[in-house]
Amino acid sequence: MTLRKPRPRNARGEGDRLRDEVVDAAAALIAENGPRALTLRAIARRVGVTAPAIYAHFESLDDVLKAVVDSMFDALADHLREAGVGQNDPVNRLRAYCHAYVSFGRDRPLQYAILFSRAVELRPADSPKELENLQGGEAFAILLSAIRECIDAGVSESTQPVDDAIAVWVALHGYVGLRTAVADFPWPPGDTLLDVLIDRLARLRSG
Repeated sequence: MTLRKPRPRNARGEGDRLRDEVVDAAAALIAENGPRALTLRAIARRVGVTAPAIYAHFESLDDVLKAVVDSMFDALADHLREAGVGQNDPVNRLRAYCHAYVSFGRDRPLQYAILFSRAVELRPADSPKELENLQGGEAFAILLSAIRECIDAGVSESTQPVDDAIAVWVALHGYVGLRTAVADFPWPPGDTLLDVLIDRLARLRSG
């Protein structure tokens, strides 16, 4: 049996680096094997430390999972923003965000699934105005902002942008899940159905 070389000790002031390495290792393990295979011992082996060393930054495996969720939601938001670069038309920008959301879920199915796992308790929102402050709210805020820009440009008939942004988000999540789980269903070619959902739920004007 080959033993993993011990990880070099962090220099003074670099303790946060271990925390980041633990989160990255957990995310990689989830991508490879799914969340059920995740243990503190497996993470420790991946990083090159002993399991007790993780407790200096996390109280439990659930705390690690929550940090992974935060990290993945940040990655999702970055992915959406990158898709919108160079999209000057508000409708094209909204569609680019939505297609990017779907591609993120398709390309990272196990990591995407952990974002909405019941094992991770999400903080509640007391009102719709606080939705953007939820865990993962940054990605939602990007969709909401895009719909508001469509309204301001006169290309959306929406009068309730928050509700319509939620509807778009629900549709995107369902689309990712169904296209992944029922791949042999006779889906329309490409992502034409996705554009239909965007147009209808964001109340985009035709023509």
